[in-house]
Amino acid sequence: MQIRLRRWRLRILTAGGEIPMIKRLCVLTALVAFLMTPVWPGAALADAPVVHAILFWSQTCPHCHYVIEEVLPPLQAHYGAQFRLKMLEGREPANVALYQVAVERFNIPPERRGVPTLIIGDHVLVGSREIPEQLPNLIATYLAAGGVDYPPLPGLERAVGVELCGNAPCEEGTTPAPAGTPETQDAAEERAAPDPLANALAGVVLAVLAFALLYAFIALRQASRWVAAKTEASPKHSHRAQPAADPQAGWWSLLIPVFALVGLGVASYLAYTKLAHADVLCGPVGDCDAVQISPYSELFGIPVAILGGLSYLGILFFWLLYRLFAGQMGWTALLILWGLAVIGAAFSLYLTFLEPFVIGAVCTWCLTSAVCMALILLLASYVLRSQATAIPYRTRGI
Repeated sequence: MQIRLRRWRLRILTAGGEIPMIKRLCVLTALVAFLMTPVWPGAALADAPVVHAILFWSQTCPHCHYVIEEVLPPLQAHYGAQFRLKMLEGREPANVALYQVAVERFNIPPERRGVPTLIIGDHVLVGSREIPEQLPNLIATYLAAGGVDYPPLPGLERAVGVELCGNAPCEEGTTPAPAGTPETQDAAEERAAPDPLANALAGVVLAVLAFALLYAFIALRQASRWVAAKTEASPKHSHRAQPAADPQAGWWSLLIPVFALVGLGVASYLAYTKLAHADVLCGPVGDCDAVQISPYSELFGIPVAILGGLSYLGILFFWLLYRLFAGQMGWTALLILWGLAVIGAAFSLYLTFLEPFVIGAVCTWCLTSAVCMALILLLASYVLRSQATAIPYRTRGI
């Protein structure tokens, strides 16, 4: 067979004559496909670099489950067998011993010891923030460098766990994936089981918040009517009547900064644990970590705890203005304080409702903050009403 160019047209000649155009195209396609086909189809796959990593995790750690269920699957699906992950659960004595070896080998400081911990090459990633932020780039970097083996930890061969090649267990004899083990299923059911005491506390807090909001609007309506009545009864004054100071209400108002400081402390702690991806000390009631890692713990990408802390700071600021200034400025500061408390209580009502009915977990720290906001609203509403009704010569029957 001969291939020759003639007048910019490709002609293929054989001993039997010229091949028709359609057959020419078929012959050329087959020829190109043959030339582009590797001699050994499996050679490229066999020589592909592989990145190995170790993940220390715990079944009772919500941050671990977030990493396993949300962060790792897309990476495993993307890289397939080029990303091998050995998952070691913390209840196995051999895994605990291996973790201690890793702590000494990589000089992990005490404040960074915990799960989830992922070791890839010479990098140690801790927490549900570092792992999703750094792992994708590290996998790509090590693959470009030709891959990386498991870290040289004595005792790794005795560790008990599952080795995943992508989303599936490797061909070597391995145990099933964590999601398929009876222990993991039991742990998941235990985490998903309702907490009667926590749910009861959430119900009580919901009732307190609802009562505080109802009383707040009743107090505002009464205060508005008292001020309007005094203004109508004083036609000589062109300006609106100003509430007078009420000593009893002033004493009650001293409790507002107390609850605001408590709420600010709670919000600061929750904001720290959220930003640091640290476990929340929750006690025997509720599951604070489950609430902290839920999508409802952020609003427009901002942790709700930070917004709560800002609201408490605003309440403290306007309470200080109310105490320092009389007349119009003090009254305006009290109204703004009352408005902040209404917004905070309404949002706390929404979040408290989500915990038992949507998230399926209750955060006692969040309940504490909600109670503080409800008490602040009750106090601010009482002071608002008392200041308005303390106007001299108030009209009866209103």
